[in-house]
Amino acid sequence: MTHMSFPICSSCGLSHPPIPQGTKCPMAKEKSPSGEEIKYESFFTSLKSILTSQIQTKNIKDTNKFLGNIIVSITKFAEDYKE
Repeated sequence: MTHMSFPICSSCGLSHPPIPQGTKCPMAKEKSPSGEEIKYESFFTSLKSILTSQIQTKNIKDTNKFLGNIIVSITKFAEDYKE
């Protein structure tokens, strides 16, 4: 077995195979306009729990359709959001 080592990614700080030119590292931290790191982890953990509960409680069989509708709703909410 050959051990391969990869350079440290300048976007995420991890060592992994090179990312194709012109694409963004999927492990890169996202930043707000003010430069703060956007922390999505707790949001997605909570959202996953909520959606899983609703799928089970409502006995939703077509989860792809359900999740697609959630994406549309979140997108509309985000587009209309104002501070």
